[in-house]
Amino acid sequence: VLDIDASIKPLYGRQEGAERGYNPSKPGRPSHALHTFWVGNLRLVLDVQVSCGKQHSSVHAKAALGRLLDELGDGPQGRRPALVRGDSGYGNEGILLTLEERKQPYLLRLRQTKNVQRLVAQQFTRQDWSRPDNQGCQMVEAQLQLHGWSAKRRVVIVRQRIKGGIARERRV
Repeated sequence: VLDIDASIKPLYGRQEGAERGYNPSKPGRPSHALHTFWVGNLRLVLDVQVSCGKQHSSVHAKAALGRLLDELGDGPQGRRPALVRGDSGYGNEGILLTLEERKQPYLLRLRQTKNVQRLVAQQFTRQDWSRPDNQGCQMVEAQLQLHGWSAKRRVVIVRQRIKGGIARERRV
């Protein structure tokens, strides 16, 4: 599993590429954005793209992700990851197209926009949820096309029973 994530590294002094951008821990401090690609369970880093602090969004990691997947390739060693996994920042059209063009399976969380919340609310009335697993999670599939997406895509909604016996949406 190839995990992708972005982190912000605050910088002190004068360093090349340091710019003021999104920096939750040190607002106003210059930083670098690190887009990291690593093998999930091994914590083996395959690549890191270092960008200025203003380039923290996943859009700036799209080219590096495509390049890495092309380098890994489908060759005889089968080095292509079985799955690319990322947080909600990577659930945008550019990243999705990069993965789909390469027929790369992926699992990305979605931002809880109004349309996603509406879809989740509609699914709670369905009777075909999967049987609860050992953690009490149930899943159901649906189709969704968000604004900015060129096509409908399959989404999996997961819910988990919590204390007090009330089911709530946990992740999309």
